[in-house]
Amino acid sequence: MTVQEDIERYITETLKFSRALNLTSVKDAETFQQRFIDPSLALCEWLPQQGVLLDVGSGMGIPGVPILLKRRGLHGVLVERRKKRAEFLRHIVRVLGLDADVYDCDIRALEHVQANVCVARAVTRPETLLSMVSPHMVRGAVAVLPTSDEMCPATVSDWDFEGSETVTLGNEKQHVQRYRYMEGFT
Repeated sequence: MTVQEDIERYITETLKFSRALNLTSVKDAETFQQRFIDPSLALCEWLPQQGVLLDVGSGMGIPGVPILLKRRGLHGVLVERRKKRAEFLRHIVRVLGLDADVYDCDIRALEHVQANVCVARAVTRPETLLSMVSPHMVRGAVAVLPTSDEMCPATVSDWDFEGSETVTLGNEKQHVQRYRYMEGFT
C-alpha cells in the first residue's frame, strides 16, 4: 500500500471508532486530513528517517501515526493515559502494520524507553513537556512541537531551543518549535 492509502485507512478506522471513544468531533475524511494529517506530516521536515519516536499524549494517534506511516524507519512509542484510546492505538498499529509500541500510562511512569525524537500535540506547555520527557531521551535527541504562534521558546535545563518555523497548510498556518536535548554535552 502507498502512504496515502495507509492514511486513508487510518482516517476510516478513526472515524469509525470516533463516536464510541470520543476521539474527535470531525465527521468527514477531508476535514480530518486537513486538520490532523497534514499538520502531522508537516513535522516530518525536521525528523530523521530512522530512530525511536516518542509521541506523548497520543490520543487518537496524532501526530505519531501519520509520521510513522510516512517515516517507516522510525519505531514508535505511543503514550496515552486513557486505556480505551490506548486500545484503539493498539488496533491501529496492528491494522496498519506499524513498528510501534503503545503504553497506557502517564509519561512520568514510563520505563525503559530511550528515544531520539519527541512529538506531542496539545499536551502541555513546551517547558513542562520537555521536563517530563527528558528521562526518556538520548543525547542529541530532538523535540518538534506544534505550538501557538505567540508562545515564547521554552527555557528548560538540558534542552536548547533550535528555532521555530511557521508552516502554511492550505489556508491554515502551523507554528513549530524545535529543541535539542543536550544532557551530558559540555
